[in-house]
Amino acid sequence: MKDRCIICDKITLYDVTDHIDSRYGYIEGAGQLCIDCYEKETKCVQVPVSEIVNTPNDMELGNKVRKLYNNI
Repeated sequence: MKDRCIICDKITLYDVTDHIDSRYGYIEGAGQLCIDCYEKETKCVQVPVSEIVNTPNDMELGNKVRKLYNNI
């Protein structure tokens, strides 16, 4: 039985028994996304490790991450 996308309910390429490590578009804690939803709905922001290490205040770090996100 094929797994369905958690966003659009479209049937995906993967069986429900396929291991998550071998899937593309699986979000741990949420579930499987189809390729279209995964590529449309997920965005990645690279945060330099130095920013994380040198910013002890979580609120300030969140502000820096948001600025990085808004610049892409």
